[in-house]
Amino acid sequence: MTLRIAQFVRGHNDVIDAEFLAEFPDVEAAKAGTLEEFADAIQGAEVLHVFNSAFTPEFASLLRQKGTALKWIQFTTVGIDIALEAGLPEGVTITNTGDVSQRVLAGHAMALMLGVMRGFHAYEPFRAAHSWAREKMSPEMISPEGATMVILGQGRIGQDIARKAKGFDMEVICVTRAPAPAVPFIDRVVARDKAAEVLPLADVVMVAMPLDETTEGFLTAALIGQLKDTAILVNISRGKVVDEAALADALASGRIKGAGLDAFGEEPLGADSPFWDLPNVLMTPHVGGQGGAELRTRLSELIRENTRRYISGEPLKHVVMTPDGKLAGFTGA
Repeated sequence: MTLRIAQFVRGHNDVIDAEFLAEFPDVEAAKAGTLEEFADAIQGAEVLHVFNSAFTPEFASLLRQKGTALKWIQFTTVGIDIALEAGLPEGVTITNTGDVSQRVLAGHAMALMLGVMRGFHAYEPFRAAHSWAREKMSPEMISPEGATMVILGQGRIGQDIARKAKGFDMEVICVTRAPAPAVPFIDRVVARDKAAEVLPLADVVMVAMPLDETTEGFLTAALIGQLKDTAILVNISRGKVVDEAALADALASGRIKGAGLDAFGEEPLGADSPFWDLPNVLMTPHVGGQGGAELRTRLSELIRENTRRYISGEPLKHVVMTPDGKLAGFTGA
């Protein structure tokens, strides 16, 4: 019996190639790049491969209308929050990429941190002017060794950031929903309602929380106001976890040293956003989870494993929502 898989994915996340089809000869792939193509591709499909930000209200509506045979959605992203907001179909198992990109994303977080600490962004205007500017750069540079990092979130990504931070001899504190004994590489764990007690200690704040009704706006203006004037904030999760207006004000006034941002409340970032022009901001366009050929290989391995499990009736890996609509895992970044 033929298994029809509909795809609405970015090219670098399309893992249904000749090798995949040779391994699964009973799979029929229906690939779509537009809503019109998707309307045809999803009909009769039991499986859908899709990415989070593809879930516009129009896409979700079309899926509910045409995807009557659907039983499993495999996201090619960790996050499904946009899809949740748009509305996922009922009675379908939802899986994400789990830990496929966590090391890459954690590494991107550290790169943003180091870029701000070491003044990489600050040197670009001098470089453009062909100015050596060594004496101007040196006073602005700080070191991560011995610094304190507060991570908002203790999921897979938060834990991998902690592991990398320990390579720089940093003290690591995690703020999490349900505090438990500290895991390896984390020195202290506190509940979310205790965040105000540890944020004043932070040399670096890492935002690694999923976005849901309990975390939207979590890092308020008041909490940002608790930070040292030498503090750096890095966000590789979701922009809406942070009061971005308060963050922009703190950066513009020099209330905090700088920020490394890969996630924003509205994406693409509007042309009128203050973050474009703030000299103490290092930013990337929500690409922290991208990792080239190695990441594609890991994604391919996961989807092949899940396809084997689906065909044989075994439990799927990285289930984040069960057919009865219960959330079962990380749905945020």
